[in-house]
Amino acid sequence: MPGRANGRPRTDLVAIVDLGSAAVRFIIARIRPSARYDVVVEERVPTRLGGGAPGTLPARAITKTLRAVHRFFARYSPQRREGPRVVAIATSAVRDALNRERLLDPLRRDEGIEVRILSARDEARLGVAAVSMASLPLGAVRTTHQFLRHDPPTRQELRVFRDVIRDRLRPALPAAGRGGQLIGLGGTMRTLASIYLRATPGERKHRNGLVLHQSDVTAIRERLEALSARRRRKIRGLRSERADIILAGAMVVEDVMVFGGYLRLVICTRGVRDGLLFQEAAKRRR
Repeated sequence: MPGRANGRPRTDLVAIVDLGSAAVRFIIARIRPSARYDVVVEERVPTRLGGGAPGTLPARAITKTLRAVHRFFARYSPQRREGPRVVAIATSAVRDALNRERLLDPLRRDEGIEVRILSARDEARLGVAAVSMASLPLGAVRTTHQFLRHDPPTRQELRVFRDVIRDRLRPALPAAGRGGQLIGLGGTMRTLASIYLRATPGERKHRNGLVLHQSDVTAIRERLEALSARRRRKIRGLRSERADIILAGAMVVEDVMVFGGYLRLVICTRGVRDGLLFQEAAKRRR
């Protein structure tokens, strides 16, 4: 139970650890009595947990993740008793890995962190809290390593990957209602928005709320498809660490729009970790 100082409710410091497929993200936030929160610290460390063979977390990615977690808490919570309350989650890369205990056991044993493995339904529900819709095994890191192995990908690889995307979307994708639009969040969405904004200077500055039309996404995908990862790194708005995986992400987004009948994609820069913070803030209000 939160205490009180000078007759007023004390704030609650919470640390979110989000073990994603491409990176581990850290947030320390101060939960206010009014069920709001202020982000105090936010960091992102690329790890590529989703970059191994199907069902496997790469050893190098596990090591990078463990080091990142240790460094973060050593820096911001040197005395754990006085540090923030930790809420740690893992999504599809860890959920689907047969060797996940190689990551989870050291976190539990050495850092005192118990990681909650989100189901696909949990992941989607938290995304809804931050504005989301569905969770499918079509992450950019995973699908790049599975299907787009040449650089740039061959026509055969692109054709096979297209078929896989459509097979997985067909039973799960709701059709757009009249005037419906798609809400997109995650690293691929933020990257597509950045590429679009850097290519159209003066239109607006912020990614959150940006509307991309189906033709905008197709134009970006066509541009990426023609380039090697090395040449993609020269594209303004594209982080070098995402140069090899952004094409897969763009292909998935394009097909979601085409086969779902969505003409507009609204970019949301929030994510699952924000949904967690909303939940924590709501608990504080009770």
